[in-house]
Amino acid sequence: MSDDKLSGNVYLYQRFSSQAQEGNSSLYRQGEAQREWLRNHPDCEVVELEGKPLIDAGVSAFSGKHLSSGSLGRLVAAIESKVVPRGSIILVEHFSRLSRMTITETGKLLDKIWDNDISIVTARDQSVYSPSKRNDLSTRMRLIVEIDKAHSDSKWRSEKVKSSWSRREYNAKENKIAPKMRMPFWLDKKGNLNEYADVVRDIFKLHAEGFGQVLIERSLRKKYGDIKPLKNINPTKIIRIIQNPKCIGLVYNEKLYESVVSDKDYYNAQRICKERLFTSVRPDRKWPLHGLVKCGHCGSGMSIQQSAKSLPLLRCSRKQRSGGESCDAPTTFPYVVAYHFFSVYVEHLILAKITDLKRSSANHEQKVKLIHKLKELQVKQADLKEHYRKSEKVSVTIFSLMEDLDAEINDIEAQLSVIQSKIEKSLNLAAISKKIVKLSHSDPLQYNLELNRIGNKIFLKDKELSFSLEENQVIARLKFTNYDRKSKAYKCIFYGSKDYYKESEFVTEVRTCDWDVDRLLKPNRDRAFTAKDAARIFNYSNLYSESSNLDILLQDDE
Repeated sequence: MSDDKLSGNVYLYQRFSSQAQEGNSSLYRQGEAQREWLRNHPDCEVVELEGKPLIDAGVSAFSGKHLSSGSLGRLVAAIESKVVPRGSIILVEHFSRLSRMTITETGKLLDKIWDNDISIVTARDQSVYSPSKRNDLSTRMRLIVEIDKAHSDSKWRSEKVKSSWSRREYNAKENKIAPKMRMPFWLDKKGNLNEYADVVRDIFKLHAEGFGQVLIERSLRKKYGDIKPLKNINPTKIIRIIQNPKCIGLVYNEKLYESVVSDKDYYNAQRICKERLFTSVRPDRKWPLHGLVKCGHCGSGMSIQQSAKSLPLLRCSRKQRSGGESCDAPTTFPYVVAYHFFSVYVEHLILAKITDLKRSSANHEQKVKLIHKLKELQVKQADLKEHYRKSEKVSVTIFSLMEDLDAEINDIEAQLSVIQSKIEKSLNLAAISKKIVKLSHSDPLQYNLELNRIGNKIFLKDKELSFSLEENQVIARLKFTNYDRKSKAYKCIFYGSKDYYKESEFVTEVRTCDWDVDRLLKPNRDRAFTAKDAARIFNYSNLYSESSNLDILLQDDE
């Protein structure tokens, strides 16, 4: 295929390797070279793959990440599946945009492209690498030179960067010297807090109160206006700030900068992110069970809906959003039955657990720290294994580093096991703090947040509610069997573990006459006492006496 006869579909591919290049002229220069080439080849028509541009922003061609998870990988997959027509062209600025991998790895990439009759054109030097030239000696030699040059350049840059980072890490760990690097917006050049520290503190405060990233962004803009740190803020960057160890002064796992939040607040935020504790929690929540009930079919949160003066219903959020296509859950479930299950059989156990956990908060904080460190080491381990797998020569150094990491990971896992054992021993569920009970009356929203923060959820599946204190250890179930119109009551069967309940199985009911919307919204609010209330209290005291573990006592906080 000669250069002057080129025609057909053209797929434009652009790439730059560093996030630091984002926003500079790299993409513009690549695009300008491609546009100039296209002006000289009017018979070529630009097409997009699935209507999306083929751009790998901040993706390395040296490691092959652009192939494994980038746009180039998407294009190659489309070529191999025959979506891209034979005779098409891939147009790049330079060959190095396509690959900086080794000669062997790049050869495999070229074979995948050429085997499907696709040509590669480099816009800057007007070179055409077509399938017909794959065995042409001069073309192969030119390609080998291009590939080796691109790979060697990237290898040199990589080793230079690694050497620089290794020196910084050594100085940080051994000499406690803070490295000179780009600082986050709340730190000055010396690593001390500046005038924007309160922005970060507010992010952590709002996050701890159950606000999602979008609402946090809105709150910050409302409070601070168009200040410099908020000009490019978005929900993704808010999560990155929350997860940035520099918030507690850490760099290379050493405290070398000034902390903007306490270790306790930082690691609590990591736990909330990791366990997605507030996924279903909204700041405008009003129902006591908001965020506490999950669909046992698909794992989504259950939304609480109520119209006019009718009692509220539970619906699977995913089923509702997808029009019933993404979940097999029944359409609705009476909220009053779920609240009955919570208030009679579950709430006192959750409160006792909250009380125990607050007593052992130091162990929990240490556990979160270790989990955070373990995650970092596991990422390093995965990177080393990948590097070792791709190495053309067996590296004793890499193998030694992998052994050291394995030993460190095993040590942390052993520490976690000891701490978990201490936490489990402290969970005796013998008492409930008066402070948390008082909170349930004085501040329902904060009380709901405390219930969500503990991480224990009620699951609803096939008209049966279940609750576990520890993962996969169900201790209580309430199966809704039918609604009795005569007595106006939901008939249910309770199943409970004998470790926590006096009776392991019995028939019970939830009377609608005991509840109205106002009482369900604020069950702990003081009200004028009526004969109807007396009947309700008598009924519930009977339920408690036959089902609950009555050994749990109220106590003052220590």
